[in-house]
Amino acid sequence: MAVFDLGGVLIDWNPRYLYRKLFAGDDAAMEHFLATVCTQSWNAQQDAGRPFAEACTSLKLEHPAHADLIDAWIARQQEMVAGPIPGTVDILAELRARQVPLYALSNWSSETFPLSLKRFDFLHWFQGIVLSGEVRLLKPDPRIFHVFFQTHAIDPAHAVYIDDVERNVEAATALGMHGIVFTDPPALRSELVKLGLLDPVGKDPVGKIDHVAAWVSDLARARTFYERWFKATTGPLYSSATRDFKSRFLSLGSSARLELMTSPGEPPRPAHLAISVGSREAVDRLVRKMEAAGVRIVSPPRLTGDGYYEAVVADTEGNLVEITS
Repeated sequence: MAVFDLGGVLIDWNPRYLYRKLFAGDDAAMEHFLATVCTQSWNAQQDAGRPFAEACTSLKLEHPAHADLIDAWIARQQEMVAGPIPGTVDILAELRARQVPLYALSNWSSETFPLSLKRFDFLHWFQGIVLSGEVRLLKPDPRIFHVFFQTHAIDPAHAVYIDDVERNVEAATALGMHGIVFTDPPALRSELVKLGLLDPVGKDPVGKIDHVAAWVSDLARARTFYERWFKATTGPLYSSATRDFKSRFLSLGSSARLELMTSPGEPPRPAHLAISVGSREAVDRLVRKMEAAGVRIVSPPRLTGDGYYEAVVADTEGNLVEITS
């Protein structure tokens, strides 16, 4: 299994993205403010569970001239988040496609995390997340790792831990996890290849069935059928932001998943077979070869709204096949 830190590994968070704007590009003044007012140690207290309302009120009493700048820390929190770190999210998607169990352990305020949870689909890929703000413990305190192990029944000897802060990795390693200090996506990929969790880039993939999909007229009723009779575990509901489309993935043991989809005008029927080839690069490479060989490309490679990187081709009988990362 793979356990990820979030900020600095999967999500590019930095208060300078916001405060550079508020200080109109005066980096010296911004750095002085971040070193003396809204400091790392001050923010760490919110990561440990202190409410932002309390934290900002207290800090404004000490620095009344900076009240508006202090309030901006929480009011404009999402402007500190530039977005995902693409190469690492690609790696996360590849691990997911290989059905590697995924977990997250992060120093993050329980107040601000829901904003990113709503913004980034890939945060829903984790089987479990432990936040410092919820358990009121900060990495590298060994106690937060023990809470994580106990909450999710994790054997540290079977877990790979990835964090951009070396002291956090040292704490994880001391508790029996295999630690990786994150520096950049290529270095992380190289380490995961050595561990056998990923295939080397450029290696021709062996495709495996990721899921089969079917259109249904009543999504709730169809879901209940598979839950009742096949003990399926249902994932979160996905609703497209651009069209009237909803879907759910159902897991049946360790086998491939079933995607149930509904949309007005789509009659109930089998829809497509999805085959995972392990990475975006493998999707692109395979589709180029298929196109050169005359295979009909229904949809070229793209990133979908629910976080999949996929292309759609037609087989010799016209059946649709999704090729996913």
